[in-house]
Amino acid sequence: MTWQMTGQMLEACSCKMFCPCVFGPAEPDQGWCSGAFVFDIQRGSADGVDLSGCKAALALDLPGDFVGGNATARLYIDSAASKDQRRELEAVFMGKKGGNWEAMSAAVSKWVPTQVTSVSVNWGDSLAAKIGDVGRLALQPIKDESGKPARILNAPLGALFGDSEDLAHSNGSQWSDPDMRAWQAGGSGGLIPFKWSA
Repeated sequence: MTWQMTGQMLEACSCKMFCPCVFGPAEPDQGWCSGAFVFDIQRGSADGVDLSGCKAALALDLPGDFVGGNATARLYIDSAASKDQRRELEAVFMGKKGGNWEAMSAAVSKWVPTQVTSVSVNWGDSLAAKIGDVGRLALQPIKDESGKPARILNAPLGALFGDSEDLAHSNGSQWSDPDMRAWQAGGSGGLIPFKWSA
C-alpha cells in the first residue's frame, strides 16, 4: 500500500480572502463552503505504478466549514492517465491507501463517482487550471514589493496538505458540476507545494 507524491496543488473556494478553515473551526462567508483542489504531480508512485506527470482535481461541497465535515466530493482524473494510474490515484485521494488523504476523507460523507476528463494547468505569474467543462481556477499570487509571496506557515490545517501556502486571489474561478453545488470563488486561493507519502 505504499505511495508517494511530490508536486504542486492549486486551491480556490467560495470564501473571501482568505480561507478561515486553515486555522481550524470557522464560519464560512456564506454559511456553507465549496472549493476545489488541482494536483500537478511532478513525481510519484503507488504500489509500483508510476504517477509522475499525472494531474487530478478534487471538488468539495460542505454544508458548513471544513472541520465540520459531511462533505460531498468528486475526484476528476486527467484522461491522459492510464487505467492503472487512474485506479491508484482514486485509491490515494479517496483515502484508501492511508496517509494524509485517509484523514482528509473523514470529512467526506458522500463520494460522487469519479470523472475522467481533461485536467490542465498553466504556470506563470497568473496560474490557471481547467477541469473539463465543469471548473476553472484562475489565481493571481499575492506578493510584496520585492516579489516575495504572501505565505501562511504551519497553520493547523497545514498538517494535511503542506507546511506552507502561498496566498493568491482566486477571482474568476468557478465550478459548475451538475451533481454538486455550483459556485464562484469569493477570492480565497493558494498554491501549496506538497510531498506526501504513506
